[in-house]
Amino acid sequence: MEIRDLHRWDVSPREAAAIQIKLQEKFIKSDALPKVRFVAGADASFTKSDKLVHGAVSIFSFPELTLVERKIATLPIAFPYVPGLLTFREGPVLLECFRKLNNVPDLIIFDGQGIAHPRRMGIATHMGILLDTPSIGCAKSHLYGEFSLPPGSKGSYEYISDKEGEIIGACLRTWDNVRPVFVSVGYRIGLKTAIDVILKCVTGYRLPEPLRDAHKSAEDAKEK
Repeated sequence: MEIRDLHRWDVSPREAAAIQIKLQEKFIKSDALPKVRFVAGADASFTKSDKLVHGAVSIFSFPELTLVERKIATLPIAFPYVPGLLTFREGPVLLECFRKLNNVPDLIIFDGQGIAHPRRMGIATHMGILLDTPSIGCAKSHLYGEFSLPPGSKGSYEYISDKEGEIIGACLRTWDNVRPVFVSVGYRIGLKTAIDVILKCVTGYRLPEPLRDAHKSAEDAKEK
């Protein structure tokens, strides 16, 4: 995949936050999603004892959800844990995975936030810009904004709003009576389309299948 070289990675947390603000100029929100044939999931895990980060990208056909390709990479951890700056900790290893791909995804689901972020630049938005590919943030936990819990049935959701009342995401049930996920626009997609895609990628588990596979693959890489 082509990767846009828009900033350095060897930066301080203060510089990283400034980069996020600068990248807002590159953000595109559009609900005219092209035909999707391949959906990728991207996630990373950490081995604290070895100070390593393991990344995984899994590509599935859509809407069949058949595994097409999976790539894994490992790098030294080069950025501290700072809430809101996840991309600078996980981004380099995920980009290594994307560089290895033989297939180009039409859409990427990231384990993290999109614009539901204090600077509107969660990992899904940031990486979507660098890869110039439509992206969705599908986080397992809440980071930013106010919301109410949705009803317990699959497909139910409540919007997440910022302090000014702008809708920045949705708290979504992907299965009956399971903990919700937090969906937000990443790049070049609208929120309702993002919710629809996530639900179409669910196969009986809480996480959409491409993301679930990437999460498991990144975790498995820690054991090797």
